[in-house]
Amino acid sequence: MERTLLGCLFCVATVLPLVGSTVHAVPLELLLRQQTLISPDSVSYHRLETKETWLPAETAVILCDAWDQHHCKNAVDRLTEFAPRLSAFVDAMRNMGVTIIHSPSDCMPAYAHHPARVRTLAVPSTTNPPESAQHWCSMIDSEADAIYPIDQSLGGEDDLPQEHAIWSKQLLSLGRNPQMPWKMQSSKILIDDSQDFISDRGDEVWRVLESKQIKNVVLVGVHLNMCVLGRPFGLRRMVMQGRRVVLVRDLTDTMYDPKQWPWINHFTGTDRMIDYVEQYVCPTISSNQILGDSPFRFANDTRPTLAIVIAEEEYGSHRTLPAMANRHLGNDFRIVVIHADSKDPNTIPGLEAINDADLLLVSARRRGLPKHQMDLLRTFVAAGKPVVGIRTASHAWEPKTVLVDRESWPEFDRDVFGIKYSNHFENNLHASVTIAKSTHPILNSIGEFSFMQTGSLYKIAPVSNNTTVLITGSIPNEPAQPIATTFLRPDGGRSFYTAIGHEKDLALPQVTSLVVNAIYWAAGLAPPASLDTRDPSDPTLRWVSIRRICDAQLSLNASHTERTDPLWCRAVLVPGAISAAEGIRLRLSSTAETPAAKDLDAWLDGKAVPVQTSTDGQSLEFFSGPETLEIGRPCLVVIALKSVSAKNAWLSGTVQATRSRKASVDSATELNRWQIYAGNNPGSNSMPLPAQFGGSADAVTVLK
Repeated sequence: MERTLLGCLFCVATVLPLVGSTVHAVPLELLLRQQTLISPDSVSYHRLETKETWLPAETAVILCDAWDQHHCKNAVDRLTEFAPRLSAFVDAMRNMGVTIIHSPSDCMPAYAHHPARVRTLAVPSTTNPPESAQHWCSMIDSEADAIYPIDQSLGGEDDLPQEHAIWSKQLLSLGRNPQMPWKMQSSKILIDDSQDFISDRGDEVWRVLESKQIKNVVLVGVHLNMCVLGRPFGLRRMVMQGRRVVLVRDLTDTMYDPKQWPWINHFTGTDRMIDYVEQYVCPTISSNQILGDSPFRFANDTRPTLAIVIAEEEYGSHRTLPAMANRHLGNDFRIVVIHADSKDPNTIPGLEAINDADLLLVSARRRGLPKHQMDLLRTFVAAGKPVVGIRTASHAWEPKTVLVDRESWPEFDRDVFGIKYSNHFENNLHASVTIAKSTHPILNSIGEFSFMQTGSLYKIAPVSNNTTVLITGSIPNEPAQPIATTFLRPDGGRSFYTAIGHEKDLALPQVTSLVVNAIYWAAGLAPPASLDTRDPSDPTLRWVSIRRICDAQLSLNASHTERTDPLWCRAVLVPGAISAAEGIRLRLSSTAETPAAKDLDAWLDGKAVPVQTSTDGQSLEFFSGPETLEIGRPCLVVIALKSVSAKNAWLSGTVQATRSRKASVDSATELNRWQIYAGNNPGSNSMPLPAQFGGSADAVTVLK
């Protein structure tokens, strides 16, 4: 059996034997990365790694949908690019004694007589798998409060229209269905006839795992935001089954189109999904923990990595800087946000991530750090890498008192920014700040702008000879002070510093542009000509997720509800055994006047369902019979509110799902997870893909 190894395969310090032999005694020493809230009431996360030792005999790798073809040409190209690395990873794990399960969905006919398929079907089961093992999983309990990070409801294809049309014709010429062209797993990934398994059924995979007493599962393949998460053998189901499951974060991809919200680079979309998985589903690992070398990275992913270090509470940087980065830097940067510990503010968990960063953004105030963490910062700067500082970064590592077992860096302002912080003027003396016309790349797109700075004016003059002052601020009867500066450091690195940093100031578009442009400049990139001013919470621009119907009032105003075009509301429902058997009845009840039935249209999976007024006249209702439902198959419910009265009724009311036409009270489930869109957009009553692929977890309700 022919095999190809890429590079030197090893696990930690133990070199694997030549291909063909198998090691069962060497454990897997893994670094599992997961993100945890920095405090119970926070929305910010620490990105932490923990060491775990897994026994190969208790571990399986599942390859999800690594198909030979796909309807998206770019998706094919990306899988083709990382398939050799994926194959090498699988070979290495197999040689260590790990069970390998190939799961190319919809492709079992091609493997009807393959030894790995025959082996799977021959696996005995002493107990029956849970009923849920057979079904797609759209959400688990840990995702209940999550906000899904990307819009995939249009299918996520990122081909250009012309290249997609050409690709569809090529698939037709090959005798493939352009919508479902896959027939087998990619030939670039070896299937070992003598020991591997093949299955696309969750119950069969469950039997394999149980028969081999598998406790740990490693998921690789595509696509993370759809199949890797949701398949019956995917991440969510493994979590529900109580297995220790990890995603290999550099051996996956997403179906995400940058033209859809949040309007970011495709690879940043994948990063957002990995963040989501680490925060709400399971830990991740990287392939180099097994293969050595560096993690895999796509050739077209040329984004520099921006590490944002936040260690201050006074100015709300934990809110402003991640929001700014997520909104305005996602096209050209890979972003890592690192926060100080909420219990010990003089330590920064996960600061090791700056070792892999190309650019550092600092917002910290008077912190001392453990020696190994301060060494990380010193090493980063000494390497000549660019640094951007916000407000209190001028005295970031200069605590007011000596801290036991902590180091300071009082010269950070002089060493890194070429300035000397010497306190500030009185807090009630707000400085007048003027941005003048300039050809400097940081200021070129801003133009003239003046504002009164929130907070005190910093004293940072005089500056070094290699420091250029871009903006000054002044208060009466005092010399002007630098507000924004650039500095070419002796180590060759670029630095930018601004004394602006208050939350109100950073909300000004011109100040946002200043910081964004400075980050691009420091990284050696041309700043954007202008900021994207689209409001991500505007339901006329995209489908906006809400948690309760009344939350829609936060996203809608009179101009939206009084529009003549519809307000669209959609939700994903997952029928349980009872609702699939009896059907689903939805009731819109409200304290407002009940609108006429003609003012509301409804669809289930794109098919219209009749709407009628309830017998008591207090609500509108529509019913979908059991013939259209399947246990565990997500379905899409869409409501179009066509009148002001219908919109007001929905905003002030509730929607309940009941299990039968009788709509008994004890069977009612209130539907609180919706997405809303305001506008007359053809196709809003459905999605190009089934709800299990296109629907987001934050719109899902599981019924009984």
